Amino acid sequence: MRAHGVPNFPDPSGGGGINIPIGSGINPQSPAFQSAQSSCFKLLPGGGPGGRHASEQDKLRMLAMSRCMRNHGLSTFPDPVATPPSPSGGFGFAFGSPGAFIAVPQSLIQSPAFNQAARACGLPGAEAPPKRAAAG
Repeated sequence: MRAHGVPNFPDPSGGGGINIPIGSGINPQSPAFQSAQSSCFKLLPGGGPGGRHASEQDKLRMLAMSRCMRNHGLSTFPDPVATPPSPSGGFGFAFGSPGAFIAVPQSLIQSPAFNQAARACGLPGAEAPPKRAAAG
């Protein structure tokens, strides 16, 4: 992705997933990102479609994350789907692995409740809540 015009694209995490942090400045809607994604799709962790597929446990974990987001005020947060989103699909960001993807609409990312729900539900790229000092 970096070699195809997305200079700040992150390295995969230890689990093999790629998380684009919210507020990273990476715009999945930009022509450079969409072009790079099309060029690099086959290099997705697990080999992209036809490679390693999400386990049932992965699918259930992602479904629980979707339900959590809805329970935290984002009633239209999508469930995971089996196929990756189209680069021109109008989403704000997407994550997952072959067999279980969640494409988050830009309108949800702009919701005032999004960051708090993302932290509470462990959405990839969400910042951890600040630690409180112990009362003493």
